[in-house]
Amino acid sequence: MDKTIRNVKLHHHDFYEIYFFISGDVEYYIEGEIYKLKPGDLVLINTTELHQAQINKCDKNYERIVLWINKEFLKGLSSENTDIANCFESEDKKTIINIDFDIQRDIESLFHKLLELDKFKGIGKDLLADAYMTELMVKINNLAVDEKQVYDNETKKSALIDDMIDFIEDNICDELTIDFLAEKFYLSKYHLSREFKKYTNVSIHKFIKLKRLIQAKEHILQNESITDVYIKCGFGDYSNFFRAFKQEYGITPKQFYKIMKNKDA
Repeated sequence: MDKTIRNVKLHHHDFYEIYFFISGDVEYYIEGEIYKLKPGDLVLINTTELHQAQINKCDKNYERIVLWINKEFLKGLSSENTDIANCFESEDKKTIINIDFDIQRDIESLFHKLLELDKFKGIGKDLLADAYMTELMVKINNLAVDEKQVYDNETKKSALIDDMIDFIEDNICDELTIDFLAEKFYLSKYHLSREFKKYTNVSIHKFIKLKRLIQAKEHILQNESITDVYIKCGFGDYSNFFRAFKQEYGITPKQFYKIMKNKDA
């Protein structure tokens, strides 16, 4: 739980994120769409989605609870009949869930139970953590498939930018220059650059680099050869890949692989 006003750059995680918005004035950038959050909104972010909370300074207190969840941990809590990571991985996943006041109180109560475990000194702390997380994720998954949960927030989006992001993701291994994209979408590169940054809060070049790095991490975690990954992800040569990876994450691709495998061990 954090009440500090702090904007961070567009980014992604190697874990799932649940962002529970309580109060403030926030616009949330996610994959080319801008959502105006309302108190009680749940934001669900998977490991491949680039996102950024834009906190607007105003008289309102900014308050939210953010929960980061290891993918393997959720897998361990799931059963043969119920995959509680589905709310993050489903093809028709909901990014924002509006919930009514009574459910908000239930969700917030579970968050606080998890937070209070830090101070718990009794027996069964691990069991309580699993129980609270399981209950929270079951509630969220049911909300995610509830057809009555109709999203009604103010949203800024562009069909052009949506199409461009889809094209980038489908052709990530190809050479994707601003000139090429401008020609592909019949726009001047200046107009294209301006519109892209308007809806993503980042340049086209930066967005493509981040998407390539996300793909690279996924390939590395599938035990693919690191020296081959850069080709699949469109970096051109290994030195460019190595430099971009270390600049963004502060570690080398091999160090990333070792760290992630040790976490799963």
